[in-house]
Amino acid sequence: MASNGNNQGVPPQTHELEVSIFGPGFGECVVLHLGNGDWAVVDSCLERGSKRPVALQYLERLGVDAARIGLVVATHWHDDHMQGISGVFRAAGSARFACTAAVQQPEFKEILLAWTGTRFLAGGSGVDELHRVMQELSKRCGDLTSHPAPRLASVNKLLWERSTPPRTSVKALSPSDAAVIATMARLRVVLPCVSKVRRRIPSLEANDASVVLSVEVGPQQVLLGADLEASQDRALGWAAIVAEFGSADGRHEVFKIPHHGSPSGHHDEVWTHLLGPEPWTATTPFVRGQLRLPSADDCRRILRYSRRSYLTAPPRVAKYRDPDRAVQKMVAEATRSAYFLPATFGHVRLRKVIDDGSTDWRVEVYGDAMSMADYVAHAAV
Repeated sequence: MASNGNNQGVPPQTHELEVSIFGPGFGECVVLHLGNGDWAVVDSCLERGSKRPVALQYLERLGVDAARIGLVVATHWHDDHMQGISGVFRAAGSARFACTAAVQQPEFKEILLAWTGTRFLAGGSGVDELHRVMQELSKRCGDLTSHPAPRLASVNKLLWERSTPPRTSVKALSPSDAAVIATMARLRVVLPCVSKVRRRIPSLEANDASVVLSVEVGPQQVLLGADLEASQDRALGWAAIVAEFGSADGRHEVFKIPHHGSPSGHHDEVWTHLLGPEPWTATTPFVRGQLRLPSADDCRRILRYSRRSYLTAPPRVAKYRDPDRAVQKMVAEATRSAYFLPATFGHVRLRKVIDDGSTDWRVEVYGDAMSMADYVAHAAV
């Protein structure tokens, strides 16, 4: 069942599982209610108006104290997944912080040190946010000189659990050892750049170290795909997860589609081995210049696997227009083209009573969020 209502500020019931996915044209955040008032936040983006972490703003709207956040996860260090995550972690005073095991490798530590204190773009960078999280971890240890100890995500590693009913676990399915090694090999290539003043880590060819999560609450299972990509190498990407996933692990009912629905994040066996029939899915768009994900063709591919698919916002931008004609002329002369991201973004919320499957998921869309089928229908017009 799907609806577009005005009850965004109504909190879930104690016995309800919630998966809330937020995303503008640049940014992503997942907020989870794990039952019994326990919450988790995966990645972070900023609300456009207030410039605050959307997870904190949403929980305030629900009347939920940020102290109920038990786990904060950074799936990887790209800017669009890290904006404001240090603020989320500070607000969640007793939460555990988890991130990819790649951050503890010597190559990443060298880059983290090199970028610390650099003047970043407005809003900071993923590395800047991670540095602030590490400072907060040290502060909680009571010794600013102590080595921060995040929970390091790797294959089949348990990041958070609750033994009281409904039994709950948040487990990492990646990165594999081979993925960490491959990521470090790519970072070694950019290490000679650390002596130069830069604003962020250069983009790597693949996102092998991204953390995929399997969330189990009672009999319900949710798969959060982060930005993990597919690879021809069976030791990397989605192929490595499929190889490790056993038939006894169960099938996921909800899927946060990876890498903004792009073909690089698609792997056929994920749908046949990790997901149940006709799963509920959602993805966030990515818009930067001429790159706009997912494309209409990407959406059609996803819809072939499940018609119950949603977008937090359509991947569209508006042409830049300034009310001051002098400014407009200056921008036109200084650039080949100028665009801005939509002023608002969307929220796809899935809720379900934690039970044996006798009740269905309830889906609500807010802001710019919409069903993928509707987007494709409008794109074809």
